[in-house]
Amino acid sequence: MASSTSVPLGFHYETKYVVLSYLRHLSQEKLQEHHLSSLQGVQQDVASQSLDQEVLLKVKTEIEEELRFLDKEISEAFTNIGFDQHMSPVFSPATPVEDCLAHLGERVSQELKEPLHQALQVLLSQPVTYQTYRECTLETTVHASGWNKVLTKLSLLL
Repeated sequence: MASSTSVPLGFHYETKYVVLSYLRHLSQEKLQEHHLSSLQGVQQDVASQSLDQEVLLKVKTEIEEELRFLDKEISEAFTNIGFDQHMSPVFSPATPVEDCLAHLGERVSQELKEPLHQALQVLLSQPVTYQTYRECTLETTVHASGWNKVLTKLSLLL
């Protein structure tokens, strides 16, 4: 016996948006990695390096194009089927991620006030290198547990 389930209105658009946003993030990450490796002198032959760059740019362009098409599709869906992206938890979350991160960052800065302050003093007193940042985060995260270890590193970046 088959059961029927109803899919929420707009599920298709929300899913497509999430996947495209994730792929856009990955393609931007790959472009940055590719750029950094060429700056750091990682040797690749010129042909494969330019081919990689071309492929990454093409993927990025296609993803941006799909996102524009999705936006147009959603606008048309509003007039045709009544899907309103402003009512969607994917497109318009009740609490934006920036607010959530600010709240978490504030909590971590209160809990680890002294270790964070010491690490910031070290980082601000000299040119920041990866090694200095890494040492400061390791010293600071000793005082943290769980997700606060990650948030501590983010707090030092900001």
